[in-house]
Amino acid sequence: MRKRNRTITIRCTDDEYERIHSKAKRHKQSLSDFILRSALDKKIVVADGLNEVAKQQKAIGRNLNQIAMLAHEGRLHSVRLDELVEQHKSVTAAVCEIAKVVK
Repeated sequence: MRKRNRTITIRCTDDEYERIHSKAKRHKQSLSDFILRSALDKKIVVADGLNEVAKQQKAIGRNLNQIAMLAHEGRLHSVRLDELVEQHKSVTAAVCEIAKVVK
């Protein structure tokens, strides 16, 4: 990890100060990281809703794993996956919406 040992001081109005802090907070970054990324032309992307989508994907994966385990144990011979397929479609649509915003 690189060591940041240099300091840059800037002057701004109260309004500019509040706007910069607000943007850094909205992007869930420290003020230093936000300003460095902005100044160095690095793309700043916030994908709101990604945590919820990841949670749903994990739930679908757990359901599939449980079905596979039951099938391997011989305790399951026939499965209706309609609900699981619909959940998967919903989560995939959410991922697509997030991807559109990120582009």
